[in-house]
Amino acid sequence: MAGTTPRYDICRHCQERFPQASGPGRKKEYCSVKCRRKAQRERDGRLGRQQARSALPMGRRIAEDLQALSAALLEAEYDGRSLKELLRCASDVAREVEYYMTAAVQDARNTGASWDQVAEAARVSTTTARTRWSEGRVKERLQRRATQRAAVRQPVTPSVEGLDPMREQPLSQAAKLASALSHLHRASDLTIREVAEHLSVSPSYVSRILSGERTPSWTVTCSLVQLCGGDPAELSVLFESAHGLVPPGRHAIPDAVARLQAALQGLHLAAGRPELEVIRKASRGMLSSQAISEILAGEMVPGWEQTSALVTALGGWPADLRPLWESVHYTFLLCLDPEEGPRQLPDAYPEST
Repeated sequence: MAGTTPRYDICRHCQERFPQASGPGRKKEYCSVKCRRKAQRERDGRLGRQQARSALPMGRRIAEDLQALSAALLEAEYDGRSLKELLRCASDVAREVEYYMTAAVQDARNTGASWDQVAEAARVSTTTARTRWSEGRVKERLQRRATQRAAVRQPVTPSVEGLDPMREQPLSQAAKLASALSHLHRASDLTIREVAEHLSVSPSYVSRILSGERTPSWTVTCSLVQLCGGDPAELSVLFESAHGLVPPGRHAIPDAVARLQAALQGLHLAAGRPELEVIRKASRGMLSSQAISEILAGEMVPGWEQTSALVTALGGWPADLRPLWESVHYTFLLCLDPEEGPRQLPDAYPEST
């Protein structure tokens, strides 16, 4: 209509004024197709960054694989393998450490860390940080790692029929606790609803505990174990490890021995309480059935080679129980000579600080 004042709006991308179309229908938000496409690309970029921030950090996934490779190196040491094998395992660890550093920097950048902050953390110049961990180099390295994964040997727990689960990688501490609770529950013939009614919790909560989705409190753990006919003491160390609790480093001899025994019994329970003969086979002949029976019953305090063999046969990490074993022997030696004990301990048992 003649004499009508044209209507103008502000472009959402370039912020410039543009004449808005008159009449019915959806109004334009951008001054041109070019601005609309640029805005779309920016939205896609922001979404990608948000997804990168919300996803599981790359560094964490690589750190989990690094733990497995480190355990393989430790196991090779325990087994007394050749220098060639030890160096191969060490090379695997060193390579994964480099990939971890790359992923950790990328994770930090995804969460907003500046290049100055990255440089300070890595103790290099900002220019070096930008060059070493540029987007192109990070993508190239992680792609190279992905193609190498099939060639990297992972620690494999010996497969022995009847020992379930015998896994490619030992379970996490929380998963071990869940596995032990689940075994007790299955052996009790109680339904999840019956357990929930006794514990005054919901059936879904019990189900999440048994599946490992939730880690229960000690009160709930004790009640569940007792209800299923088990001994809470056997799960005490598993519970502490699952919650990341660090107990005092020094114990009286009976307490230190009891904690080591509880840890071994907990692993036995988490593995589904396999028969002695099954464990003996999984230990590669390093343990006799009688020795296994005496260790699990608390009638014998094992040496480190026996402890390591038993832990590995039950699907655990020997390194996880090393502090408990050292605590037993440290306390024992200290009691033999309370004044001279700390100075006479071998290097394998350094005094805790």
